[in-house]
Amino acid sequence: MNATMKVLFSFLITLTLTTAAMSANAPPSHLELTRTAIDTHIIPHIDAMKRAAEALPPAVEAVCKTGSEEARRTLDEKFAAAVTAYAGIDFLRFGPMLENGRREQISFWPDPRGFVGRQLRMILLNKDEKLGEPGALAKQSAAVQGLPALEFLMRDSEVPLGPTEPAQFRCVMAQAIAHNIVRVVGEVSDGWEKPGGWKDKMLSPGPDNDTYRNESESAVEIVKAFLMGISLTADLQLKPQVDTKIRLSPPYNKSGLQKQVYAASIASLRQLYDAMHLEAYLKPDMAWMKGWSQGTWRTIESIDGAGGRSSHAQRKDTPTSREVFDRMNGLRNIVANRLSTAAGLTVGFNELDGD
Repeated sequence: MNATMKVLFSFLITLTLTTAAMSANAPPSHLELTRTAIDTHIIPHIDAMKRAAEALPPAVEAVCKTGSEEARRTLDEKFAAAVTAYAGIDFLRFGPMLENGRREQISFWPDPRGFVGRQLRMILLNKDEKLGEPGALAKQSAAVQGLPALEFLMRDSEVPLGPTEPAQFRCVMAQAIAHNIVRVVGEVSDGWEKPGGWKDKMLSPGPDNDTYRNESESAVEIVKAFLMGISLTADLQLKPQVDTKIRLSPPYNKSGLQKQVYAASIASLRQLYDAMHLEAYLKPDMAWMKGWSQGTWRTIESIDGAGGRSSHAQRKDTPTSREVFDRMNGLRNIVANRLSTAAGLTVGFNELDGD
């Protein structure tokens, strides 16, 4: 290769790399934002929840058949995996998750009035064996259908699940609940991924689409889901630590999963934030927001969600719950009012939560 060819070849390589870099930093179209969020975040997290749910029935069955410590440990592990997988999709409160109240059927929390315990105690008192039949539990209250109800039965030290006669009906109910969780999560998964499902609906907006008239409306739905997640984590997991007047038990506290739920929620939200690529829309005079958001994420990720320090904290000090709560609200405001506006998306708090 002569000198001229070498120079030309080098120029072409540089041009290719520069073009790729520019393309990588270019803001996505609204449709690309939606597609990336669905393909790299929403669908993988829903699939993870489906796998975690499917592991519950055999784990419950093993405990009820043997009552062994090994079987109990396995059920604890599978339950924790299902809870943390759910924490990664809890804020997707639209589409298949919203339809038929599926979110509440999977995870009836918060439950400040104790509906789960009260309704399950009544069921255990009446011992209606028909509730163990396929599909029967789906006709009952959402409070007795999902993960909190299964936790209630798993953590009852007076009559623990197992092969003993006093636990017989409890095992019937635990099995019914585990299978019901599989059913509901399967409906969410199918609702998203089937041909003509919610994924296709969001990626095919238009005048014939009964939900999304244009690409911007699909993208707004994704941004609103992120804002919902930040709001839920701040208000339900951190605010009770900041304001002692708020009486709200931590999520899945009977199983000691408060920290895991927080970590899974934040990890999923961070992944969705990165997938949306909203910072790419910022003009040079607004570039400071990138640094601010990165610092905010370091702060949010530096606590364990229970008043302590995260094992993978990047900050040298441990931020208080108050600081993290304020940072979350700041991030919500930045995304809703600055980043979304820069992206040409209109996301109002009224649309988000009715405030």
